[in-house]
Amino acid sequence: MRLKDAWRSTKLSVQKLDTLFLNDLKLFLRDRKALVLVALTPFLILAILINIYSFTDIAENIKGVRLGVCDQGNANFDLESEIFELIKFNGNCDDEVKGLVATGDLRAALVIPQDFKQNLIDGKGTELTVYLDNAKPTTALVSANAIKAYASDLNQQMGEAFIREAWKNLDELNDNLRIIVKNLKTAEPAAVEMQKRMRVVNAEIEKIDFERYQAVLADMTYYLDLSEKMLDDAEKSAEGINPDLVLPTLPGVNTNSSAGLFTGYHAQSENLRQVYCTNNTIPNPGCILIDKTDGLVFTVEQDIANHYTDINNKIAILNQQSARMQEALNNMGKVLDSSSEQNRQMRADIDEMQRLMLDLQTKSENITESLARLDKSINEFLSEMIKLRQDLEKTITVLDEYTKKDPATILKPVTVKTEEVFAGKAEIFNRLPGLMAIVLLFIILFISSSQIVGERKGGTMARIYLSPISMFFWVFEKMLYLLVLAIIAITSMILAVVIFGVGVKFSPLLLVVGVIGSLAYVTIGMFVGSISKSENTSLLTCLVVGFPLMFLSGAFSPPELMSKMWQTVSQYLPLSLTVEALERIMIYGTGIDWNEIWVLIVMIAVFYVLTVLMIKKKPTLK
Repeated sequence: MRLKDAWRSTKLSVQKLDTLFLNDLKLFLRDRKALVLVALTPFLILAILINIYSFTDIAENIKGVRLGVCDQGNANFDLESEIFELIKFNGNCDDEVKGLVATGDLRAALVIPQDFKQNLIDGKGTELTVYLDNAKPTTALVSANAIKAYASDLNQQMGEAFIREAWKNLDELNDNLRIIVKNLKTAEPAAVEMQKRMRVVNAEIEKIDFERYQAVLADMTYYLDLSEKMLDDAEKSAEGINPDLVLPTLPGVNTNSSAGLFTGYHAQSENLRQVYCTNNTIPNPGCILIDKTDGLVFTVEQDIANHYTDINNKIAILNQQSARMQEALNNMGKVLDSSSEQNRQMRADIDEMQRLMLDLQTKSENITESLARLDKSINEFLSEMIKLRQDLEKTITVLDEYTKKDPATILKPVTVKTEEVFAGKAEIFNRLPGLMAIVLLFIILFISSSQIVGERKGGTMARIYLSPISMFFWVFEKMLYLLVLAIIAITSMILAVVIFGVGVKFSPLLLVVGVIGSLAYVTIGMFVGSISKSENTSLLTCLVVGFPLMFLSGAFSPPELMSKMWQTVSQYLPLSLTVEALERIMIYGTGIDWNEIWVLIVMIAVFYVLTVLMIKKKPTLK
């Protein structure tokens, strides 16, 4: 029974809901003014915004910015462009142009210092001062970027000119270094050859046996001393000899003196022989003695004759030797005198030779040491020369690499090539999802809050309690009715997008997001109407609610510019969620994040329940 009663009650409520819904639509369609406003207002607003944001680049679109140029040094700074309308000042005009910017007469002012050109020529650098009217941030940003771009181009030109001149000088230096390297390569074999020759000379010098030569000289000195001693002895021996002495010649021995002696003996012997030697048969001893004596005398006579001969021969020899000795004595005096002088000269020569040998040995040792030092120096020179040549070759390679570089790439080694994935799209392409969501938000907030306030003001809520329909279904019916108006507004905006050719992407999901987002705005607006005491209060409350939602949604400035707290809050606001979902569909074409949709559904349920509770609590404005 209870189920039947509940089903019957629900069926009756649905029928009544259908009646109320159709009745509201009829009333809306009869009110042409409301119909036109709901259908035409979103179209007009979006059409105007599409035309405002039809440019593709702010810098290219902005023109006629009043720029004051304070040229203190008559530098004739050329900033002619479509962006600026130049107003030139001369002299000490710094304060003047700054004041004009402060009063809004100029959007920006550029102050060129007095020594601008000279400082650039001298390479000291210079500074340009720009005063910006940052009350107009977009114009100020474009003006600053344009002036910075001009200064950057000027720096680029001057830097390239400087580097090209430096490259020219480096090329000349590199050519000189190549000549030096070539000369070093030529000098290296010469140094090696010189080192070889020096080593040969050193080896030849080391072959000289100075000790042997010194020993020979010592032996010569010894023999010279011995010779001098012998000469001294000879001189001492010759001191007793009369230099005027003449050796006599010995006469020969006269043999006749002995012959006379033997003649007398022979005569005497003959006389005795006649006496004692007769013809007797008996030997006479006297005769025998005479015979023996004669034989002995004969022998003696022969011996004496021989001795005389020998003596005379020896006397002849002595005379010859005496003659030679006389000649030798005569020559010995001369020789002794000559030998003493020769010995003195020889000793002087030997002493000089010894001194020269010592000098030669010392010099040879010095030469050897010098050659060793020179050889070491040549080795060091060759090492340094090889190292220097290698360093120079590396330097040449590095300089070649540097001088091959383009000065532009040195001043700006990293250039950023920007390729927009949505190239050629107008600014409205980026802003359209946010603008559609904002227009839809305010239209629905105003209509839904005003609708609830009007119903409460007319006493409709009080009559609901007497009807079979519940407050829950009545609020639901109003939500459906307002959703239909939201769909009309969405259709109007889509029509504007199609007519003006904004190249966004469309998808059935666009309707899903539009419906769910609209329901979120409807429930918020109904809740605002349920707590407002008048239409003015509801409208003001809608503004208080709508503006924070608008500025926190990221439609005008990215959430990344906000603090961490507001970034977190922004992620869960209904407008932010709707804008994010529309961007995914219309710009990126990636579909939607269903987590965001579920958050919106939860918000719809929460505000729906709050609206029902608030209306039940206070159904009328009285």
